[in-house]
Amino acid sequence: MFVGEAPGRLGADRTSVPFHGDAAGDNFERLLKLSGLSRREVFVTNAVLCNPRDDKGNNAPPPRSALIQCAENLRKQIEVIQPLTVVTLGLAALEATRAIENHALSLRRDVRRPYRWNSVDLIPLYHPGARAMIHRNFALQSADYYFVGEFFRRKNKKGSVGRPSSRKLEASWNVVRYVISKLAPMSLFRLHKIFYLLDYQSLRQRGQAMTNFVYIRQKDGPYCVELGSRWFKDHENEIEITFEKKIPYVHWSNGNLFSSPPDVGNEDRPLIDSLIDQLAKLSDAQLKTRAYLTKPMKDALIAERTGASRLNMPLL
Repeated sequence: MFVGEAPGRLGADRTSVPFHGDAAGDNFERLLKLSGLSRREVFVTNAVLCNPRDDKGNNAPPPRSALIQCAENLRKQIEVIQPLTVVTLGLAALEATRAIENHALSLRRDVRRPYRWNSVDLIPLYHPGARAMIHRNFALQSADYYFVGEFFRRKNKKGSVGRPSSRKLEASWNVVRYVISKLAPMSLFRLHKIFYLLDYQSLRQRGQAMTNFVYIRQKDGPYCVELGSRWFKDHENEIEITFEKKIPYVHWSNGNLFSSPPDVGNEDRPLIDSLIDQLAKLSDAQLKTRAYLTKPMKDALIAERTGASRLNMPLL
């Protein structure tokens, strides 16, 4: 069950179909398709079922009083539909669920992480509208919907799915710290390709990726969504970004001649060090070629030759 904010003036308020007929609806349709889900498998509604407008007649965010007043209606919808999972789209929808059964979830902190709430799994996501894309771009939202689709399939198959542990998340970022401390300064282009190849090699050798990052097909090859946008803003005490000829470069700032690199554990270090030794010597063009020669990228290229678009589709 997907819960949005309110019907859009040019969308659901006109067509009577939630997330349909306007830009937010178009984005939602694209993202839902990327998740592998269809409208027939999900129920889509809004926290508020009337269209709030400002004095000029434009869409306006529903006031908190409206969310609270309409919470009982949303609660009844959930009781009737009996979904296994409720996905909120944006702050207003997340606030509406709090009015049904209180929780301490934050959209920025808890995006894409399932929590047990009101006897269902609750997953907060950003709104697919243009304003929200400023805070969480389409590539990141694509990864969010891939996760929701995979969560849905595993839930139906096994009956329960554990949420990504904070330990696993922190371990993934420790690998980022380790690689950057070893190779910085390095371009963001190289960082994306190196992490794709690192997780690809880990999957081949050990049957599981080293990180829990998501990789998608972009115009210049594999792209890591977690290392996109402005992720480094959350690591300002460790990482600096500079620009050379408009190309961003990553610098490791949390260390000196007498400090040791971040710890990644004895199990992962040999694989990381071996791959770093191989890739550090390659030019950007050679590194890109190395990524393109992996099976997921070859499969994407073959599909594209037949006319099927693989842009923004997952690779690993």
